[in-house]
Amino acid sequence: MQNPNCFPTSEQAEQAFYRSFQQGDIELMMSVWGQGKDIVCIHPGGSRLQGVSSIRKSWEQMFSYEQGIELRVNKTGMIQEEDVAVHHVVEDIYVDGELQSEIFATNIYKKTNGSWHMVLHHASAELHPVLDLMDGDAEEAQTIH
Repeated sequence: MQNPNCFPTSEQAEQAFYRSFQQGDIELMMSVWGQGKDIVCIHPGGSRLQGVSSIRKSWEQMFSYEQGIELRVNKTGMIQEEDVAVHHVVEDIYVDGELQSEIFATNIYKKTNGSWHMVLHHASAELHPVLDLMDGDAEEAQTIH
């Protein structure tokens, strides 16, 4: 049987990450994360969390109140080198079967000792409500950073 903390590919690590989110499984979630002090998680609208303890607390809190949310992931791209992989995804958030939000996320995985683990999850809230408030061409409005 494969070690549950070993992910031979970045894709398997990512599948476990989203499965843990859907199931509210903190142990599976943390098995996906690297153990270094430099790992970083930024939730939509949240501050920068660094280190295992801070990241674990944030997911425990999220899992305690986000019941009934369905998350569907659309992979939009991936760049992979020998020991680093960058995944770009759209996270569709459904409540009671209705799409409520799109979250744009970048997940970075690093291969260490033959196993891939997350070192960064950066998710940003959808831009659509902001665009609705802006005047002008939506293409121009998307470059507000």
